[in-house]
Amino acid sequence: MVRRGGDPSRLRRLNSTDVLAALYAEGPRTLTEISAVTGLSRPTVEDVVEGFVRDRIVRELPPEPGGAGRPARRFRFSAEEGFVAGIDIGVHKVLVFLADLEGEVRQVCRSVVEPECGRAERLEAARTTLARALDEGGVAPDRLRAIGLGTPGVVRDGVVTLCTVLPDWTDLDLGHALAAGMPAPALAETEAPAAGAARAGVPMLVENDANLATIAEHWRGAAQDVQDAVCVLAGNRVAAGVLIGGRLHRGHRGGAGELGLLRVLGWEDAPDRLLAACPGSRDLAAVFTAARSGDARATAAVGEFTADLATGTAALLLAVDPAVVVVGGGLSRAGDLIVDGLRERLAALCPPPPEVRVSALGDEAVATGAVRIALERATADLFPDGLPIGSAPTR
Repeated sequence: MVRRGGDPSRLRRLNSTDVLAALYAEGPRTLTEISAVTGLSRPTVEDVVEGFVRDRIVRELPPEPGGAGRPARRFRFSAEEGFVAGIDIGVHKVLVFLADLEGEVRQVCRSVVEPECGRAERLEAARTTLARALDEGGVAPDRLRAIGLGTPGVVRDGVVTLCTVLPDWTDLDLGHALAAGMPAPALAETEAPAAGAARAGVPMLVENDANLATIAEHWRGAAQDVQDAVCVLAGNRVAAGVLIGGRLHRGHRGGAGELGLLRVLGWEDAPDRLLAACPGSRDLAAVFTAARSGDARATAAVGEFTADLATGTAALLLAVDPAVVVVGGGLSRAGDLIVDGLRERLAALCPPPPEVRVSALGDEAVATGAVRIALERATADLFPDGLPIGSAPTR
């Protein structure tokens, strides 16, 4: 792991990064263990660690009880020195994950919103849900280091340039709009995931929900072991995210994977047609329950939905040639009803088909991906080459 620098200051920075990476999400470790992992001398490791302890980036743990002789000093990364939030702003819900700087989710808060509610009401729901997560998690707002925001629609440079499922959401600068109703200056900064230098305040990073689900599946979900994947986010809307060579592919205008905009595929109104199988219901789970019980109308509707899903997915597969397809979102709860049919249809449309997997993250994938991009931003100064855990770099 040791990298040689051209001057002492650069070498120290490289050594510091290696030492911190050895502790991040892998601690606690002793000085000897860190030395073995990094290849650095023990005195060098001790000097670097002492500096991190002074800056409260690393914490020394109490000696372990028992044992003969002087106990070895043990250290761990101070994950609780800061927090990030991942927020999924959807059609029916606002979901907030509050995580520490190692990405461990410490608090989850969910609010229900109506599909027809306007921009102001939906934004206020996001603010109040975040405030509740901070309050219930015992985290002061000034300890937030970054906020990731997931939203339906095409996102470019932090602006939702097109959204067909949320009222008055097109042309919304989501980060600035959300921050506008929050106490200043704690939540004053907004930026897109690919934006440049930081400004004062807490960064708000805005990303398309299907893209965040794809990041989450590659980080902690069903696509951890592959570098090329398509994640189909299916629920109250259908969209997809594309991973190529281990990196999220957004496209020139941020619309990669938004096949729902191509109306001939039937993705845009597929959830509504599925709901029509159970008149009066606003929950797709009711349709799946009816199909499992043998209801002919519900069973036929699920079959038609699966056929529509397969057509658009096949188009992406032929263009991208991924190793796996992950079916996520709310429909991951109906994997037993959809996945087998999807496999059969994909085999006929684009043989040989890739492996089809069901998301283990379900409707929490978007918030999980939002945590990941916020975590990258919050630790950028510590790890300039990217997080030393998992995968799915967003830049």
